[in-house]
Amino acid sequence: MTHSPATEWSRAFLGELFSWGVRDVVLSPGSRSQALALAALEWERATEGELRVHVVIDERSAGFRALGIGVESGVPALCVTTSGSAPGHYLPAIMEARHSGIPLILVSADRPEELRGVGANQTTTQEGLFGVFAETFSVSTPDKVDEKSVAGLAADVMQASHGNKHPVHLNVGFREPLSSSGGESLQIPEPKVMEEASEPGNTVTLDPAAGTLVIAGHGSGPGAEALARDIGAPLIAEAVSGARFGPHLVLDYRSVLRDHASVISRVITWGRPTLSREVWAVLSDATFEHYVVTSSAAEVPNPSGKAVVVDGIAVPTLATKEQTSEWVKPWVMAGRERHAALLSEIVPDAPELSSLEASDPASRSEFAKEQMGVLRRPVTREALAVALWEATWPHDRLVLGASRMVRVVDGVAGPKNITVHSSRGLSGIDGTVSFARGIASVAAHKGVTGVTRVLLGDLTLLHDAGSLMRERGVEEAGRVHLFVANDGGGTIFDSLAVASTAPAEDVSRVLYTPHEVNLESLATAYGWTYRAVSTMGELTEALSSSDSHLVVDIALPRD
Repeated sequence: MTHSPATEWSRAFLGELFSWGVRDVVLSPGSRSQALALAALEWERATEGELRVHVVIDERSAGFRALGIGVESGVPALCVTTSGSAPGHYLPAIMEARHSGIPLILVSADRPEELRGVGANQTTTQEGLFGVFAETFSVSTPDKVDEKSVAGLAADVMQASHGNKHPVHLNVGFREPLSSSGGESLQIPEPKVMEEASEPGNTVTLDPAAGTLVIAGHGSGPGAEALARDIGAPLIAEAVSGARFGPHLVLDYRSVLRDHASVISRVITWGRPTLSREVWAVLSDATFEHYVVTSSAAEVPNPSGKAVVVDGIAVPTLATKEQTSEWVKPWVMAGRERHAALLSEIVPDAPELSSLEASDPASRSEFAKEQMGVLRRPVTREALAVALWEATWPHDRLVLGASRMVRVVDGVAGPKNITVHSSRGLSGIDGTVSFARGIASVAAHKGVTGVTRVLLGDLTLLHDAGSLMRERGVEEAGRVHLFVANDGGGTIFDSLAVASTAPAEDVSRVLYTPHEVNLESLATAYGWTYRAVSTMGELTEALSSSDSHLVVDIALPRD
């Protein structure tokens, strides 16, 4: 039997990662990485599917699949790639992981040392490829396996990725033979436990005070909502924050902020706000007392440069009912009134049920007409956003693509404690479909029974069309439904200054980027069910679909 150090090293390293809790390996095919790929399948069989292998042919898509897995599970997924240009395709996912604070491990197979820098085929400088975005580890060329060094390397990689919530790049050189048939049976290792993070070291103590505002951005989670209640402050929570609920939530916060900003004196930010100019203006005002609770993201939201950055906030004396009523109630009531007025323009009144029980045919006919009118009304962006938000429950997952629709949802969504994901680290449209599929996979394996619904624009879908590909012969866990707001281009540019400063035809060609892609053909080519929607009745039917993989094409006007 041919002896391959590449195979021995790969089997040992993957076993160590498994012992640390890694459960997902996302492979992109390649010759130089074959030992890692084959070892991953060995471990999948040995663990009876507890380690899961995902085969994704495009490395960019693979990177975002791993991000979805990492953000839903909290544990890094392992990406495996071959040498040459292949690792470079992970850069967008690595950048998003770094800015969002999502753990990810990328192992790139490389040529052995003697083939580097001499013009060998498919060989480039892979070490340090991702610069400031990922910590780099290197294994020159393992000729034999030192179990102690492999265990130490795996522990260091896991600490850097899982412990710090950062992406990590491990570059490993392999000599031929690049793989061999399996040796001894794999032994399931004893689980290892990452040391719990210590208590926040830089904690500030704050007492309730009128003028305090809590702002929850992307990645904040329910801690922001709890803090707002403890300290007696209005809560501004973006739709992607995970904190958009509770008695202190301020709805329609943009308009409320415009009217109440002058009475703010202290701002506490949790997570990273990205969705409104009004919030950014508050954060940029150096006259406020400003505290930022740190996270694993690469940067803290501190445009004023005056914020006090802390690991945590302690509130020893909770706000009284009187304090809360005096300061918080006006914000909350103003938000509720404005949100109700907004919804009245989006959602029509239901037909009067008493007409259905009337004895005369004319009244019953009028009820039927009104009901049909509700169902046949055209879908608007705001109605689409409300419908998806209202259809999502804790057993579901909602993924919001970047660009226009995430802002629409943020403007109209009501209070709801649901899981919402979005790539807001750099707010790119990269990899949205693949990101959602990673989330759906982990949610299903955790026993979550709902649907992962994705609200995205047509250009966002086209940018990631290759991620629609499904692995042949493998039953994929989790249902994924894509709701595509299809206005034929990137209409977010209509709301930007360039729309009034550049010629309309120039804006249309290079920014709006109109297209004539047949989404039904695209969905069919990749084996997804397709539904065309133009009315609210059709949208309601699509939201209740039991399909496994569904593309809902929602026709919207440009304006």
